[in-house]
Order: sequence, then structure tokens, then C-alpha cells
Amino acid sequence: MKDREQMQKVGIIGGLGPEATMMYYRAIISQFQQHQGNQTTLPELMINSVNMYQMFAWLEKEDYTAVANYLSQAAQQLAAAGADFVVMCGITPHIVFEQIQQPVPLLSMVTASCQHAQKLGLKKLGLLGTEFTMQHDFFKRAFRDAGIEVITPNSQQQQFIHHKIVTELENGIVKPATRQDFLAIIKQLQFEQQIDGVVLGCTELPLLLKTTDVALPLLDPAAIHIAAIVAQIFS
Repeated sequence: MKDREQMQKVGIIGGLGPEATMMYYRAIISQFQQHQGNQTTLPELMINSVNMYQMFAWLEKEDYTAVANYLSQAAQQLAAAGADFVVMCGITPHIVFEQIQQPVPLLSMVTASCQHAQKLGLKKLGLLGTEFTMQHDFFKRAFRDAGIEVITPNSQQQQFIHHKIVTELENGIVKPATRQDFLAIIKQLQFEQQIDGVVLGCTELPLLLKTTDVALPLLDPAAIHIAAIVAQIFS
């Protein structure tokens, strides 16, 4: 077992959104303690909480430089505070992952999710997330390069999903009617596109959809990412 001095310190760019940030914090601590077999120890981590809505405003204007600079500054602040590596607790900000100045390693949620899908042998995935995630290529590209096709809902459904994420899930609001609407979209993708799995491409979506809701594998990038973070702490 490694001494605490040998463990890596994780810096979290939070607020992307707030519900996901709280979930990351709790889950990292829980898995860290499980790994240690000790409920009276805690990982050393730090959170730099940024303004998700400011990021969305820049993305709406396609000002990716502003988003990259904003997140680069957040990463630099975490590195200055002692973080050995940095993570973002949201998929949407990964749209500028390659443009973020990395004073320390940045652990990608997209890469971790793609590697997990490969292990499961999945070939055609349905993707639900914000409009930024569904409409841009940054998420699909990694999977495509790995030989996995990613299918998104139609434009009207994408607008509906995005609206529900931003107005409900980002605020911790979970409505049964919204769950049923999302399940209907998944069933349509399964029937029309023969998808063999679904990616919950927003860190708040697991609040709404559970593995028991769908007869397909549900990939939770946040859960996959958190497992990779804990592994990195002990690497």
C-alpha cells in the first residue's frame, strides 16, 4: 500500500454542473476508502468551481477560445495549489480538451469511456447529452477511431434533451415524465438504428436513467471516469 506522500493529488474543475461536482466528490472519497479498506482516511483533492452558464454562453457563440482559456486558467490554478493531475466533471467541456493548456496531466472522460466500451465489445452506441456533445465531433471521434459507431437522436429530440438537462437535471430536478420521454427516445434508436448500448453523455443523466430502466448496456462516463481517477491517485 502506498504512503500518502506517494499518492497523486487530484484537482477537479467543478461547477460543470454543480450536481455532478458533488457526485464526483462523494464517489471519489467512497472508492478511495474502499481501496484503502479504511473509512477513516480521505484522499487529498481540491475543487475549482467555475461558472457552467458562462461556459454555455461562450459555446452558444462558438467562442471555443474563450472556453479553452477559461478552463486552462482553472487547471493552472489547481496545479498551483498542488494538484498532480486535473479532471473536468462534465463531458461538454471536453469539446476543447485538446486546446486546454495542461500544466499537469488532464485525465479525459471521453478516452476512459471509449476504452470501457471497447472492453465490453460494443459496436454501435446511442448518445444522449447536451446539444454541444451530440452535435459536435469531439466525443464521436474517439469512438469512431476505435471502430465504434455513435448515433444521436434527431434534431428535435436533441433540443428536447438539451432543454431538460439544462432546466431540470443541472438543478437536481428529476421528473418521472422526463424519464419516460428519454426512454422513448432510446427505444426509437434501438428500433431504427439497432444500437447495442447507450452513452449517458451528460454527468447528470444517471440521476434520471438507471440500468434497470433499459434492456441495453448503459455507459455512465462519469462513473467510468471516477474509477479511472481513483486508479490514477494510486498509480
